Amino acid sequence: MARARLRYKFWIETEDDVSLLGEGKWLLLKAIRDAGSLKAAVDQMGYAYRQTWDNLKTIEEKLGFALIEKSRGGASGGQTVLTAKGEELVSFFEKLYHQVDPSIQQHLTTLQDELNQIISSK
Repeated sequence: MARARLRYKFWIETEDDVSLLGEGKWLLLKAIRDAGSLKAAVDQMGYAYRQTWDNLKTIEEKLGFALIEKSRGGASGGQTVLTAKGEELVSFFEKLYHQVDPSIQQHLTTLQDELNQIISSK
């Protein structure tokens, strides 16, 4: 058998276990911030535009505040930017992955070695 790996993800949910925001939407918000466009972000990530728009609106309803601001057309086309709260959530996830993730990875490596010893011993 190949070596086993331990995996995990971060996400935000309500006290009654309703998912609000996870790694995928965090990466989407970063892509929107970087591209300045929801359309460009969903194209880059391979998401469907309408479903992504609906998902973002649902998340905003659950959170009680807007994550993105969208402006239409004009000569230079429309744009989508993160709200201040959207930026704060992106920064929060970046802290998770820069401050907490390395520690978790270190612990998982030790536990993964233990797991693989259990699996490989006969």
